[in-house]
Amino acid sequence: MPSPQELESGRLSELPRYSAAMRRALVVSAVVVTLLPIPINYFEILPAFQVHATFLLFYAPFLCLLTLCYLFYVRDSLARAMFADVLDPPAPPDPYYQEVFGERLKRGFRHVKAILLAILPALLVITSMYSISRYLVSLNHSVEIAAQKYVEHSAGGRGMSAVQGARGKLGPKRPASERLEAERSPPTRAPLTDSLPAPWDSVAVRRYVIRATVIDDIPQLVELTVLYMGAFVALLIALTLMALKEYAKEAMGLSEHELMFGRYHETGENE
Repeated sequence: MPSPQELESGRLSELPRYSAAMRRALVVSAVVVTLLPIPINYFEILPAFQVHATFLLFYAPFLCLLTLCYLFYVRDSLARAMFADVLDPPAPPDPYYQEVFGERLKRGFRHVKAILLAILPALLVITSMYSISRYLVSLNHSVEIAAQKYVEHSAGGRGMSAVQGARGKLGPKRPASERLEAERSPPTRAPLTDSLPAPWDSVAVRRYVIRATVIDDIPQLVELTVLYMGAFVALLIALTLMALKEYAKEAMGLSEHELMFGRYHETGENE
């Protein structure tokens, strides 16, 4: 006749397990987040300087993939940290003797670590949303600085053109033969370049600086790069941590019942 513990373990093994499906869904979501910067850059869902978008198109998925591989590389250490209370449960405090300060400190540290690991995915999702909002604000400020530089440069260029035109009018006239030869020669076509918007057209100036600014002239380049990549990396870490927790739970053979009530709980027959 099977013992009560064997009956209980058999009953728990028949309970539905959701970890496998949840783990697959989280892994697929993590892979999608890893590749998400590619369509976002291609379809310009998040605005960016054109040359900076080309940089992010390669390095943002590469950084996400590297982070994903590293988290799977240290999955054993993460699993031991997540399930420390299950793998090595602390001894209950003695009700007849006062617990020493060191033991109380260790117990408090374990509680704080468990709380942090529980809320860490939510904090990372909030960090991702904050990074996107800060990126949009910083990008708008960066474009304003680049547009202001363009307006100042255009104003300086017009002043130099006026001075050169005045000097040309005061200069000596060319001989009649040279003027006649210049009139007979066919006009030369100027090389095709990007059209320069008028400085007073703010919308056209913003579009131009986003399109034509070289990467060395982009204001706040480092901040924009960190915020853009951080938004995807933070979301990726949150999904990967949840997937690794489900993976570790399956690897240790823990059921949902055991996670909620403990692996070595007492049954009704033993009470």
